[in-house]
Amino acid sequence: MDSKRALYYAAIAIGVLIAVSVVVSIVSAILSLAWAVLSAAVTLAVLAGIVYVAYKAGSWLSGGDGGARSTDSVGGSRSSASAGIEAGDDANRQERLRRQYVEGEIDEAEFERRIARELESEDLDDIERELERER
Repeated sequence: MDSKRALYYAAIAIGVLIAVSVVVSIVSAILSLAWAVLSAAVTLAVLAGIVYVAYKAGSWLSGGDGGARSTDSVGGSRSSASAGIEAGDDANRQERLRRQYVEGEIDEAEFERRIARELESEDLDDIERELERER
């Protein structure tokens, strides 16, 4: 084998080694980036879970579960959940009326009539509750 041919094969071998090294480095960098993204996503998910559990535990420990009982001015007790349900029912009825109006199920005059009736019944309920408290 002559020296020129040996140098030629050596140059090719070095070029192949450099190319393989570059490809391995690029693949390694891509895998490293993918691992970093996956690791960050898992870390955020675990952190969100911990925060959620801490929030629920704090809510449970502070009694904010909606079943707490409150006392009125006479000393009797009434459930704050039932008062919330009554207020929620009124809001649900009003929201249902708004949705029916927007969807065209009822016209403007009917909507206004029904909303006025709902508001009047709310006022009467508030007056009745106030009278009960005074007794």
